[in-house]
Amino acid sequence: MKIRREELNEKEQNAAQKMLDEVGSRYRSFNDYVAFRDDDSIAMMVFKLFLRFVGIIFMLLLSPFILIGLLVAIAAVA
Repeated sequence: MKIRREELNEKEQNAAQKMLDEVGSRYRSFNDYVAFRDDDSIAMMVFKLFLRFVGIIFMLLLSPFILIGLLVAIAAVA
């Protein structure tokens, strides 16, 4: 069973859109912080590369919990 955004009521759509906007904003700010710039030193580039690697690992570690949470939410709705 797929849940489409148009099937959600207005309150749920607003909450989902608010969450997506917040997550997108946080990701953009993180991505802007770890972006390489022309005036970065070698040490800063290595640090930003390390932060990007940690961010990827963090997202991979969270993904099973997010999937489990989505499955529980879908099971509760169904």
